[in-house]
Amino acid sequence: MPQFEYLIKKLDEKKGEIDKAIMDYIRKRYEGELYELVEYAVGDGKRLRGVVLLLISEALEGDQKKALRLAISAELGHSASLVHDDIIDRSVERRRKPTLWKRYGLEKAVILPHILISESLDIARREGEEFFKVGLETWSKASMGEYLDIIAEDRNNWPGMDYRRLIALKSGSLFEGAAEIGALVSGKKEYIQDAKRYGMALGIAYQFSDDLVGYINSNEEGGGSQNLFSYYIKNEIGDSKDISLIMGFFMFNIMKEFEIIRKSKLFEKSEYLKLFPIFSILEIMKENASMYDILKNVIENYF
Repeated sequence: MPQFEYLIKKLDEKKGEIDKAIMDYIRKRYEGELYELVEYAVGDGKRLRGVVLLLISEALEGDQKKALRLAISAELGHSASLVHDDIIDRSVERRRKPTLWKRYGLEKAVILPHILISESLDIARREGEEFFKVGLETWSKASMGEYLDIIAEDRNNWPGMDYRRLIALKSGSLFEGAAEIGALVSGKKEYIQDAKRYGMALGIAYQFSDDLVGYINSNEEGGGSQNLFSYYIKNEIGDSKDISLIMGFFMFNIMKEFEIIRKSKLFEKSEYLKLFPIFSILEIMKENASMYDILKNVIENYF
């Protein structure tokens, strides 16, 4: 799939731009141990939210320098949510290294996200009130998602909970906000609602895939959304570990989100935005080699 190879090259370039911009920014803002903490929290990320912001801005001919500054904001906010996530889930490892709370202690890990989200919102404020508003709304939704994630730790709450709503708030909101900002940078307001739908569907598909891999890998540190996912899938297909049945369940659910993306006006604005959802899902599936091979063959030609 030649165009997929071009996409990966493009994404590497965008990720590199964001990585450099983030590191340059935090070097100027922090020093000593606080710099060490921030660098540890924001380093080694996939940068998917920042990348989708840049791709949408580029497709709509927005100011790329402005978009890059806002991508820093999006990634700092996302990093803040991950630090909280790891505390809530009691995860001891992320990206093949100790989580921040495990390495530096719970007290510093609790306060650092407040520093990161304040920085994220301040960057957005300096770019314009409309960006600050999106950042604030995004953090509000993501925080509610984290609250529901905690509630979902208790199996007694599962029957009354909506799995899709949880992941829409927890992960979908972060992609939605990044996509909306990408459209706002261009000044083309007719694309804003379309961008939000694209981002939300992408975020839901991403978290659904993440929870599926955790379920298959029997990851006991998956947190509330993964627990609720296990309840959801068992209600649909029982306790079966048949990979074909699980894949059918996965594809049925994921295609509903892909269809929303296919209907987006952004879908026709950029070849990269067509392929980006597939790339994002495959990034998650790399954590399970058999699932990756099966899924790659199934969806790489979907769009």
